[in-house]
Amino acid sequence: MRHKVKGIVLREIPKGETSKLLTVLTAGLGVITVNAKGVRKLTSPYLKCAQTFAFSDLLLYEKNGFFTLTESALIEDFYSIREDIKGYSLACYLCEAASAFAVPGDESVNILRLLLNSLYAIENSIASLKIIKAGFELRISAECGFLPEVDSCAECGDELGDRDFIFGIYDGVAVCRGCANREGNGILLPSAVGKAIKHITESELSRFISFRIGEGEQALLAEVAEKYMLSRAERGFKTLSFYKHCEELQ
Repeated sequence: MRHKVKGIVLREIPKGETSKLLTVLTAGLGVITVNAKGVRKLTSPYLKCAQTFAFSDLLLYEKNGFFTLTESALIEDFYSIREDIKGYSLACYLCEAASAFAVPGDESVNILRLLLNSLYAIENSIASLKIIKAGFELRISAECGFLPEVDSCAECGDELGDRDFIFGIYDGVAVCRGCANREGNGILLPSAVGKAIKHITESELSRFISFRIGEGEQALLAEVAEKYMLSRAERGFKTLSFYKHCEELQ
């Protein structure tokens, strides 16, 4: 069976002397492993399509659940991301997270779009890396069915409006300070962060990081976004540790 799909390379592993095994996030098939024969040769027409971050039109041959690359046409390689170690480390983390969350079907299409928009934002400095990272973490959680509820108090039902609130990392709901006399793993957030969370998770994918908040609020948003996504993934990520190490060096 042949498949014609758009996909982005999340990971590449050398195979033999001239080939690679590619982990590819596709529109529709989810995350698949593709045998790319001969792509390490300098004369290969598909050399650029078989590198991490390369987004391409792919023609794949499937047999018994195994995919082989037969043709590809590069759309975007995001090559300049490699010029900054911090941006590169963040891009690697986003790729690993996308691989963990994506499943076959329509959901993988949105995750692919989210990853592409995030890589474009990194490459073109559309927003700070902190905002891009937080936006990706919250939006991928929402796309996978874990939409944070920050409009109203989960206890009394009152609209939060411009009030500070407690956000529960594990239940994904907000509680006003008047109802916050309960035990739990929550983080106190100002209303501006709540509005940012709502924008990230509910806006068009092309605008998910189109907002502004102060530096202190950015730090809170970054904290809650990372903790929230990790609680949903129920695992850690080696590339996240790498990103944090790079962050400490700068």
